[in-house]
Amino acid sequence: MTMQQQDLRRAAAAMPGAGTGAPAARATIRASDLPLAVSAGRPAALALILRTEGASYRPVGATMVLGRDGAVAGTLSSGCIDADIAEHAKAVARAGGLRRLRYGAGSPFIDLTLPCGGGLDILVLPAPSADVLADLRARLASREPFSLAVSGAGLSVAPDTGAELVLRVLPDPRFAVFGKGPEAVAFARMVAGAGYETVLASPDSETLAPLAGRGATVVHLPQPSAVEQVALDAFTAGVLFFHDHDWEPAILCHLLASRAFYVGAQGSRRTAENRLARLRAAGVAEADLARLRGPIGVIPSTRDARTLAASVLAEVLAEAVVAG
Repeated sequence: MTMQQQDLRRAAAAMPGAGTGAPAARATIRASDLPLAVSAGRPAALALILRTEGASYRPVGATMVLGRDGAVAGTLSSGCIDADIAEHAKAVARAGGLRRLRYGAGSPFIDLTLPCGGGLDILVLPAPSADVLADLRARLASREPFSLAVSGAGLSVAPDTGAELVLRVLPDPRFAVFGKGPEAVAFARMVAGAGYETVLASPDSETLAPLAGRGATVVHLPQPSAVEQVALDAFTAGVLFFHDHDWEPAILCHLLASRAFYVGAQGSRRTAENRLARLRAAGVAEADLARLRGPIGVIPSTRDARTLAASVLAEVLAEAVVAG
């Protein structure tokens, strides 16, 4: 432990609300709740939610990052206290140390209210060291879950007996969209517009054109086997929007053999039954076929591309909560 960390630990112990020897609280967040990758530079300070009481707009562990240029990434409320938290973060960035803030019930800031009620405990810390920051960014980029200990001494990916909070950090859902036509375009536009990492893969240049350079990665598929160009992991949803179903078997075999948490394909119930028959004939195991969704979406039998996109997105995100 560095001298700076020791000083921070002593300062934390001297402050109201500091660690009482109780076991660390635990929570799960997504990578986007820890926006350390938004800037190539080193942040100046961090503020994160340690505890909530009652209703809360953001989860325990959600983090605000103050950049050295004064820019702020992340939010800890619906906007009612973020500006004040940012001012405290600037003070910590200038003077060092740390601050513990209470908003809502029991707060000394009686002029700053939480419309949702309840209370928030916020911990404001100086930026992590360059080594810790590089490690965290590498872990976020790897799209693998990891644990993060939070204490008055800062953030640590190593076990910390002084931790007040241990976070399980999960990658954000990513979407691999395969298809041709307006349904594939509408869905890719919707998920990319919502800020999710999106890949649109298609044999059709007219399908790819609306998304090129507009928040999605586009991949041309000259043949179905080219699906191997698209990276997949346990936090990726693979969704097919083909009317030419001859493209589906090779792509679905690849998706079902991957760790993708969701695999689904557009089509009617009859189309879904025919699809399963073709995959069985191709030797796909029943356990893998059980993972395949079809028909897809929470709204049955919709024929509007935008409604279908919203319907499928709702189904995928519900599955993402379970997968997390």
